[in-house]
Amino acid sequence: MARPLRIEFEGAFYHVISRGERKENIYNSSYDKKKFIEKLSKTVDKFTVLIHAYALMNNHYHLLLETPKGNLARVMHHINTNYSNWFKRKYKVEGSIFQGRYKSILVEKESYLKTLSAYIHLNPWRARIVKSPEDYYWSSYRSYLKKIKSPEWLYKKDILALFNADPNQYHQFIKSMMKNQEGVKKINIYGKNCFLGSEDYLKVVLQKVKGKMSEKDNREIPDIKYIRSLSLNEIKSVLLMEFNIIEKDLFRKVKGNIWRKLFIYALKNYTSLSLKEIGVIMDMDYAAVSKLGLRFEIDINNDEQLMDIVYRLEKHIRQTKFTLMSNVET
Repeated sequence: MARPLRIEFEGAFYHVISRGERKENIYNSSYDKKKFIEKLSKTVDKFTVLIHAYALMNNHYHLLLETPKGNLARVMHHINTNYSNWFKRKYKVEGSIFQGRYKSILVEKESYLKTLSAYIHLNPWRARIVKSPEDYYWSSYRSYLKKIKSPEWLYKKDILALFNADPNQYHQFIKSMMKNQEGVKKINIYGKNCFLGSEDYLKVVLQKVKGKMSEKDNREIPDIKYIRSLSLNEIKSVLLMEFNIIEKDLFRKVKGNIWRKLFIYALKNYTSLSLKEIGVIMDMDYAAVSKLGLRFEIDINNDEQLMDIVYRLEKHIRQTKFTLMSNVET
């Protein structure tokens, strides 16, 4: 299986997580963490990367970083390779230190900067290592609160600008997040298919990387397939326009309602919605959505008239995708 594509462009913003092999420690001491931070400093100097926040846990780390030069792969290779080589020499170990490839979530910065910085800074507190996040030495939070001298390479300007450049306001925000941790959903931290942002943002991303990948990449890589997905409302519009029906026809639970089946088929195959999400929209159990979809695909192969209807739907969907992608502004 081919490795998934890393989407890179100038100014891209990422939440990066890298874990130890078999969830083993990547830091055995405070000195190891200090050495890793030295590697971060040298990486910033070498690749002109902006690190907004970090947290070093025993068996993984989090970075909130921005790549003005669109060079994430080179940045991460430099960090992990240099630290791994140092770690293996020190402890005389062989094999991988880090678990496979790092996880990178491409983020819409303007919408998620505050939440992600809080999530990263609260990692030690959530793990019950400390009673308060400002007590943890190996994250950037203490620098934000001016409890220690901030390293020159830590880029705090953008996060603090959201709080009138006032560290105390940021501290109050973190405290409010501590009270509401139960309400923070994983999808608002890790996104979907390694993207965290609005559909409009994802279409802009596609325009930025257009021409940098093969058609095979476009077809096979889940991240790109997600960007190319249509929304619920776009699918509705295609059906209503192409078949001259009304919206109620898509939801009417009566025997033989082909439009409801066609709607579910389109949502399942041409949006990023999960079966569970489609079930909520259609007032069905997700397992029923799956069964209906499978039965409908069998029916398509055995009914020429139905096959023609699906062909018209898919032709219109392809035209809609082409129009949407062509209209995205760079």
